[in-house]
Amino acid sequence: MIGLVLAGGGVRGSYQIGAYFAFKKCNIKFDGFVGTSIGSFNAAMLASGKEEELLEFWQNANIGKILGFNEKYIEEINNRHKSNNILYHLFRNGKEVIHNRGLSIVGLQILLQELNLEEDLRNSSKDFGLVTVKARNFKPIYMYKEDIPRNLLDDYIIASCYLPVFKMQKIIDGSYYLDGGFYDNAPVNMLLKKGYDLVYVVDLSSVGISRKPIDKNKVITIKPSHNLKSILNTNLDDIKYNIKLGYYDTIKVLKNLDGTKYIFKNISNWYYRHLMRNVSESTKQKMAKLFHTTIEKDLIIKSIEHLMSAEKYEYTYIYNPIKVIRELKHLRKKGDIYKFINELRIF
Repeated sequence: MIGLVLAGGGVRGSYQIGAYFAFKKCNIKFDGFVGTSIGSFNAAMLASGKEEELLEFWQNANIGKILGFNEKYIEEINNRHKSNNILYHLFRNGKEVIHNRGLSIVGLQILLQELNLEEDLRNSSKDFGLVTVKARNFKPIYMYKEDIPRNLLDDYIIASCYLPVFKMQKIIDGSYYLDGGFYDNAPVNMLLKKGYDLVYVVDLSSVGISRKPIDKNKVITIKPSHNLKSILNTNLDDIKYNIKLGYYDTIKVLKNLDGTKYIFKNISNWYYRHLMRNVSESTKQKMAKLFHTTIEKDLIIKSIEHLMSAEKYEYTYIYNPIKVIRELKHLRKKGDIYKFINELRIF
């Protein structure tokens, strides 16, 4: 069995739907989904077979409204006005939040009611689980869908997502709950203990406590290669970028593509050695000292990544390294790294 674990991280959770469609592109099917915080929401949607609706949600939803931000602040964030207005509305929204003793969860409750997950999730053959924390004694609560009483699914998802920014109120059985990330931000052992053979974890590089897997050889973790914005960032352009980043980061792992800062199609080590056949020894030594490697493939990839960053190449694309080398040669710029690239021989 193959499972998917979705970590917590607020609005960064948009990264995870991009990752899911990369899995789908590579024909990887999951038998179960578990998550913490926003990961529990995403996991519930995917386990219910609502991947298209989840993508639609992340691409178009008014996240700021769902989280209870005032309209002026949302407008400024989405328009990115270069003025002091954004600071004014941020300050004003902060005053409202403090006055109300936290953000309201009403928007989340309405969203979950509209999505109507209960029947689809219970009728699904997929495993589903989440983790939250009981505030009174800081006790972790791990729940599979079969453990969640009927009509309380939405409440448990909200309990798993209960960041301290929300106004504290009793949710289930007259108790307060905290975000599951306070105890287990990526509950991989929930699936390992169920006997899963392989578990993928989509992390979000957010604050939270991580538990060691009981069998790390069965776990493959995917993390953002570039920094994601704040967990409460509601700008739609940033959210859409997160989706693309999740897709390409996951494709890179699944297809074992080359690169660190960028993604490259695989080319044989022999061809990288062939490219360097006319590079002078003095240039090789300079590059080896600069990039701390003498391996031809690593030296070339690190060099072109350095220049691609300087030339502001977009990350979310799978590049042919030979084509990139040709493009960099045509720039005819000076400098040791450009000199090294110019000494490479494609034919």
